[in-house]
Amino acid sequence: MRLVVATRGSRLSLLQTEELLSRIKAVEPDVQFDIKIVKTTGDLVQDKPLYKIGVKGIFEKEVNMAVLRGEAHFAVHSLKDLPSELAPGLVLAGFSKRAPPYDALVSATGYDLESLPRGAVVGTSSVRRAEFLKAARPDVEVVPLRGNVDTRVKKILEGRYDAAVMAAAGIVRLYGDSPPVKIYPLRPEVMPPPPGQGIVVAVAREDEGWLVDLLDKASDPVAKAEALAEREFLRAVGAGCHTAVGGLARLLPAGSIEFTAGYADGGRARVVKIYGDDPVEVGRRAAALVNAFRR
Repeated sequence: MRLVVATRGSRLSLLQTEELLSRIKAVEPDVQFDIKIVKTTGDLVQDKPLYKIGVKGIFEKEVNMAVLRGEAHFAVHSLKDLPSELAPGLVLAGFSKRAPPYDALVSATGYDLESLPRGAVVGTSSVRRAEFLKAARPDVEVVPLRGNVDTRVKKILEGRYDAAVMAAAGIVRLYGDSPPVKIYPLRPEVMPPPPGQGIVVAVAREDEGWLVDLLDKASDPVAKAEALAEREFLRAVGAGCHTAVGGLARLLPAGSIEFTAGYADGGRARVVKIYGDDPVEVGRRAAALVNAFRR
């Protein structure tokens, strides 16, 4: 069996694709893959912060269209890049083991939130990261920073930024245990990450039942449960990239879900933590609490 897989062409995207494909090979050793590289709006527009581009799904729309047009059997994405609703006819069907889901303060010198100098220039183009950082450290200067992980790391090492806020998962997947920069994980109580961060997913056509079943068999059950809670949170909270909302689910050893969620605006952050047994119900309750903060 030979399957065509659509993905973006960055080094990180290709590494993430290989990670998910290795899970599929583990349950179906005879399957072979052809990689189809797709350019997205987010890849092509590099001179604007994400929230100013004004297009939903800027890192996923074109990739998923390849699946809908029959040019690929499934697409591979970082779950955090997917909007709350997929295009009709598509479903999430495969989940990687989760990498560290946290945001991190990334620098050449090893700053943490306390040692970051007053007036330090910190890069991010995420409204959520910017607002939570301003709430924690109102004395630093937050400036736009775009580009793939390699590009942002290079700009930090060149001294163009004192630090940046980035996903720990991308750095871990790209550089392993020896990154060229220092990373300081930010606790979700300080900066709740975007729903789905650290999880790589496959998107397939809903009517391809045999493929959906194969991808489900290859899925990590812990990541799948956490993703279910976070996707419901994302859907119910109704926030886009213009809103500083974050949420993280953790499946506990006893089988219950711990959900940390928050909202930041105007230098103030509100964060809650709730527990429950049903992922969908927990995500929905967390969204209701966050929406109450936003009123």
